[in-house]
Order: sequence, then C-alpha cells, then structure tokens
Amino acid sequence: MVDGRGENRLTMTVRRCYPVVLAALAFAISGCATTAGLGQAALRDGRYAEAASNFETALRDHPARTDALVGLGIARYAQRAYDEAVAHLGQAVSQDPKRADARLYLGLSYLERGDEAAAAEHLHAFLGLTHGTRVTRQVDDALQLMRREHPLSPQSRHFIATSLESAMKSEQELQDARWANAPRPYYGYNDPFFWGWR
Repeated sequence: MVDGRGENRLTMTVRRCYPVVLAALAFAISGCATTAGLGQAALRDGRYAEAASNFETALRDHPARTDALVGLGIARYAQRAYDEAVAHLGQAVSQDPKRADARLYLGLSYLERGDEAAAAEHLHAFLGLTHGTRVTRQVDDALQLMRREHPLSPQSRHFIATSLESAMKSEQELQDARWANAPRPYYGYNDPFFWGWR
C-alpha cells in the first residue's frame, strides 16, 4: 500500500515526465512528418534536390500526403521540371482544391510550359483562395497581360511567373514575421500549463 507522500511523489514524477514522454511518442510515430518537415526546410533554403528527395520519401510511406505532393511539385517547379511539377501539383489540387500554394504553383508551371489557358484557370482559382492584397493585384495584372498579349513570349511567361512567385514569397515572409513577433501568453512558474500538467 502506498502512503500519501509516496503517492504525491509518484504523481509529481509522472507530471514532470509527461511532456517528455508525449514528445518522444510523437517523434516516434511521426517519421513521415519529420521527413516532410526536412523537405520544407530544404525547400525554404533553396536546396531543391534535397527537398524533392525528402518529399519523395514521405510520399513512399504515405502516398496521399497533400503537403508532400505540393512540396515535391514546388521543388520540381524550381528545378524547371515543369511536367513533373504539373503532375504532382495537379494530384494535390485534386485532393484539396482549396490549397492556395498548389493552385499558384500549378498555374505557374502551366505558364512556364506555355499553356496559358490552363495557367489562367489555376491563377483565377488562386485568386479566390488568397487574402493578400499585393499578391491579388499582381495576379490580376498578370491575367490582364496574358489576355492582352496572347500568346506571350517565353521570356514574358518566365518574367510573369517569377514576379508572381516573388510576390507570394514576400507575402509569406511577412506573415511568418508577424506570427513570430506576435505576443504569446505567459504561463508563470506555478501555472499548471507551464509544467504540462493539464
């Protein structure tokens, strides 16, 4: 039989170890998530071959992962493998039609391939999913230019695609900076959430 002090020590030990055990369990069962996360980090750093390799590994384990399909499509787009980008991003859009990054890069991939009608279709769909006013204006301008200057030269298509991608990346960096600098709640030393007790 356990006395009150022993039970209290056991409870305190379990409470202290609970966050560590939970983190270890999450890490053990999320090997694919880790691989996809490594792919995202490589993609952000411009290491496109490494990113593609990580996303392919994630997809081997879980073929229906939309985030890995989008990441692989963006990596292939960055490597100028537009046919592969269209295949992966098209599959991602069929799984999640409201995925804005997939719509944008699918439109850019079609644009770089010279299929302006398909590019316009996906860029219009992207407009309905984005909330950034700068990106929205730039996509509107690109669509007007595509209508007026049809057909576009390869240099014009590349310029439009590059400017849209740059606008989207700038918008994402701004959102990331806002999130990183947002105020966080403070949990004091005696707060149960500080120790992970709840």
